[in-house]
Amino acid sequence: MRHRILTIRARAPLRLGLAGGGTDVSPFSDIYGGNVLNATVDMYAHCTLEANGSDKIRMVATDRNESFECELTDHIEPEGDLCLHKGVYNRIRSS
Repeated sequence: MRHRILTIRARAPLRLGLAGGGTDVSPFSDIYGGNVLNATVDMYAHCTLEANGSDKIRMVATDRNESFECELTDHIEPEGDLCLHKGVYNRIRSS
């Protein structure tokens, strides 16, 4: 029997915050209201998740030429390289 390797791909348009960033977040917006001006550009952030068949997690940011690898775990301390990647991983694991 042949096993399929799971691959998930996603992309999201890049957003530029031109003015008012953060004014739409509580508590500021509760007191003063908020207005934000954003625009998107014809560029995307891409993400690929692949099962690698091992007990390791490997994160790679090709645009920054950075990578991180560790044993499979429920939580990764968000320090050092790829803090955002680690934070997203922790959030997905806690859901």
